[in-house]
Amino acid sequence: MAALSQARAEAPPAPERPTPPRKMKLEDCVATALRQNPDVVSSDEDVKIAEAKRTEVRGTMGPRVHVDAYAQQWDRPFIIQFGPSSFRAREPFTWNFTASMIQPVTALFAIYQQYKVQDLGVDVATVQREATRRDTAFHVVEEYYRLLQAERLSEVAVASVDQLEGQLRQANSFHENGVVSQNDVLRAQLAVAGAKQRLIQSRAQVTLARAELAVTMGMFPDAPIEVEPLAEDPTPKNDLSIEQAQQRALAGRVEVQELDRRIEQASRGVSGAWMRLAPQVNLVGSYIHNEGSQFAQMDSAYVGATASWDVWDWGTTTGGISEARAKARQALTARARVDDEVRLEITHAYLGVGTATEALTVAKTAVVQAEENYRLVSKRYEANAATSFDVVDAEGLLTQARGQLQTSVYDYMVARAALLRAMGDPAAKAAP
Repeated sequence: MAALSQARAEAPPAPERPTPPRKMKLEDCVATALRQNPDVVSSDEDVKIAEAKRTEVRGTMGPRVHVDAYAQQWDRPFIIQFGPSSFRAREPFTWNFTASMIQPVTALFAIYQQYKVQDLGVDVATVQREATRRDTAFHVVEEYYRLLQAERLSEVAVASVDQLEGQLRQANSFHENGVVSQNDVLRAQLAVAGAKQRLIQSRAQVTLARAELAVTMGMFPDAPIEVEPLAEDPTPKNDLSIEQAQQRALAGRVEVQELDRRIEQASRGVSGAWMRLAPQVNLVGSYIHNEGSQFAQMDSAYVGATASWDVWDWGTTTGGISEARAKARQALTARARVDDEVRLEITHAYLGVGTATEALTVAKTAVVQAEENYRLVSKRYEANAATSFDVVDAEGLLTQARGQLQTSVYDYMVARAALLRAMGDPAAKAAP
């Protein structure tokens, strides 16, 4: 039994079963990315940081309670002599406890402005998070379609290899029967070799596209995932004008909302900077308890007010006002520029959809023409009216047309998603 146990311990571990690929729809990929993508997770933390800063400022509005305490052990008591008599002024051990409460008064105006600045900071962080989620969703959509495109192009490469291998078998048969020369066979062999090289490259592109999608989803690059193909070919449509797209973008883009919040935030910052010029008045109250000293009251308390004013600080406060004004002007300038940038982005995306639509229409027609050309050339080759060079060229045109069709299909899908993203539409995360 001991020998059996030792043999089992020394035996190599059993190989792990490969994890079966996970079949995922586009919506599943987007949902996973919105949970796990590092940029999305980081934007969630940015919102929490902004909320914490707001809480920190809000806490300075109320009274602040401060406690001090000390204890001292002296080498001996302090005794004062009055002729023959003495007075014990201090015990060997003394201690003190003080509790104070300070309530700002005039500073509340500046604190309130700072609180509104931080409150708007939460809005800005929330808007930025929405922008990050939207952009992440778009990247997932884009990489999902690029993976499907790579898979379809790999299938086109497989079909090309099959067709050329069939051509090679036919050329060998014709050569054995003395119908064609050795050149026809060699040309067919070279075509098969080239098609196999393209197939190897296309499979590598599939692996790379799958890894890029997995990383965007917040997964490991080698995560075993599979994506579902399109249920049907897309039908190009143009359901809105470029002016309508621009209007939707200006109304729905979170970047516009963010700048509006930043303008208000900068305005609050200017007001808060001016408030720092006012005198600082605080209400204070304190309770003090002493033990071991005859020259201090055992228990005492007081309430009162304090005032302080930096009459001259060499431009520190006024410099803050100038800085706040400059930030406000920057926000206004950025707001004036963003409309043009949004319109330009819409124009680019809109034209991209139009170009992709036209390219898709042309590609569909080209496939039909290339298939008919390949059929006719193959018939001519069977009738010994064409050479292997003609058949290989016809097959190359067919493969190219099929590949261009698949590229055009997914270029159109990505262009539609890019237009939705440019309009600020949350639907950018779904298939258009």
